[in-house]
Amino acid sequence: MTPNKTPSFLHTLHDKAMAFLRWVMPACLAFSLLPGLAQPVVGSTYKDFLPMGGGASVALPEGAWLSSHNSTITRTGYIWETYTLKNTQVDARVPFLVVRQATGSVRWGNTNCQSSTANHFLVNQHGTQANQLINKCSRFFAMGNFDNWRNVSAWTNATDKEWWLDVVKGFEEPGKSFKSSMFLAELSVQQFNGKGLRVEAFILPPKGIGAGQFRDAVKAGDPRPEQTMLDTWASIYIESMQQSYFNKKPQPIMALAYPVNAVAQASTPSTPSTPSALSAPAAAPVTTTPPAPPAVTVAVAPAAVTPVKIEPAPAAAVKPAPAAVVASVTAPAKTEAPTAAPKPLPPAAPPVAAAPDTAAQLRLDQERKALDEEKRKMAQQLEAMTQMLAKLQKENAAAAAAAAAATAKAKDEAASLAQAEAAAKTPVTYANRKALVIGNDLYTDVPKLNNAGADAEAMAKSLEAVGYKVYKHLNLNEKKFKQAVRDFRQQLSGGDEVLFFYAGHGVQLGNANYLLPIDVKGDQEDQVKDDAILLQKVLDDLEEKKTKFALAVIDACRDNPFKGKGRAIGGRGLAPTSAATGQMIMFSAGSGQQALDRLGDNDKERNGLFTRIFVKEMLKPGLSVDRVLRNVRNEVVRLARSVGHEQTPALYDQAIGEFYFKQ
Repeated sequence: MTPNKTPSFLHTLHDKAMAFLRWVMPACLAFSLLPGLAQPVVGSTYKDFLPMGGGASVALPEGAWLSSHNSTITRTGYIWETYTLKNTQVDARVPFLVVRQATGSVRWGNTNCQSSTANHFLVNQHGTQANQLINKCSRFFAMGNFDNWRNVSAWTNATDKEWWLDVVKGFEEPGKSFKSSMFLAELSVQQFNGKGLRVEAFILPPKGIGAGQFRDAVKAGDPRPEQTMLDTWASIYIESMQQSYFNKKPQPIMALAYPVNAVAQASTPSTPSTPSALSAPAAAPVTTTPPAPPAVTVAVAPAAVTPVKIEPAPAAAVKPAPAAVVASVTAPAKTEAPTAAPKPLPPAAPPVAAAPDTAAQLRLDQERKALDEEKRKMAQQLEAMTQMLAKLQKENAAAAAAAAAATAKAKDEAASLAQAEAAAKTPVTYANRKALVIGNDLYTDVPKLNNAGADAEAMAKSLEAVGYKVYKHLNLNEKKFKQAVRDFRQQLSGGDEVLFFYAGHGVQLGNANYLLPIDVKGDQEDQVKDDAILLQKVLDDLEEKKTKFALAVIDACRDNPFKGKGRAIGGRGLAPTSAATGQMIMFSAGSGQQALDRLGDNDKERNGLFTRIFVKEMLKPGLSVDRVLRNVRNEVVRLARSVGHEQTPALYDQAIGEFYFKQ
């Protein structure tokens, strides 16, 4: 017996399926983790760029940045999401950074660069104005002692305090102090009624000068070489923010190349600026006084005395000293004059010049060379920064121009679309579609009606929407009513599709139905017949014009308007009628029935029950006219019965072929 073998293609299919699962499962897991990695995570370290979610990012200064704290500040209509970061690189020029993004529509107005504060310096709007779609602003502040400044809980300005109180928690380093003076660079890019991004960078001042002294020199017009570098660096950062965050094209920035002290610069006697929240970050004023130079005390220690044993030298080795010298050394001092004059001493040897301090000179030369090298590197860095800035400005200008062009194109397309939609909404009027619409409410001698005029308005609007040329009249007296019918008859020609709608009082006299003008008297039946409009006459006029299709819709089946006259003229409702070939006739209620205006006291509709349903069904596409009329009748019956009333619209159909209100 041959064992059963699985076909080879099933093995292949199984292997491919397993390989797919091995690939897709990690991929699904990775995608599931993406939202958590989209924005800065406390405890994570970032380099070069900080992810901000949705493909946006912010370039980071040189170093390795630890995300130390996240917080939020709520404003009207939007929220500032704030991320505090610490640079873990030793002796970093930018030790701390705060990145804030606004979620929601930021309040748009004057930029911080236009504020009146005297504390900021190196203020730059980067070619933007407050009324433009993009605002840019960079400015610097000086603080004398960073440790004192970040004691935000002691601040008295409530707005400034709120802006920084939770943020500075990310600056804390237990057991460490940071008493350096510091620059605070505030960099902002903001869209009109849209996103906002702010970076607040804490920067060490150049070597040998405090932040306050640097600020004062800038304001006094005595710039240092580092001033241009700081200003250019801020400009590059601003352009990078626009590209990386708003355009979602990551753009790195350059490092600050000027030298700083290995240990942060000591406090300066200047008073730091105090920016305010939103318009400026808050800084608590700190005044420090430089320490007096220490007194110098030189202590001389007593010399140590060690007894020395002197051995006599061999006789041959000892030369006798001159008598005079021996006498001067060994002879005891005498007060009396010598008996003989001493011999003159030999002339003193000329002084020998001291050897030059070659070590000090070498040190000065080395310092001079180092300074020259620092200046050379700064010049090279500044040149590179200038070139990068020009490149970024060109790219952002091109992107802005492209965005403006796209916006203009979108506006043009939107305008064209709006015109097209308006044209589509504007009904096309067909030459062979004509309608006479009459609504009578304001009767003078019989009870007034509430809905007839509104019914005529609604019917006219719906007929226009499906292409009818509508002749609408409201509250016609006898003369104007008859004139309107004659004028409409003159507009008709063979082959037209015609609709006649009447809302108002109607009455049955004998076997005929009459439509009542607003000035009808009704004292006698013959008078009513003379003054009213015979419905059959209107239908006969339509037939004589050889219309292709004619529909008469009569919403006049109400209580007898003459029943209060003391003599019964007519009865409730209208009499059954007959339609000619090519005609359809519909009454809002059957013989002897009353048409409802409302479905109860809570019914706030402006139109009577019959008309409100008719105009809705008429606008449904793809329904033939006879189907529309039957739908209207069914719905009227259902709703009338829901309030305990019998109302069945009467339909008389002699039309040939199918006709549509809306295809």
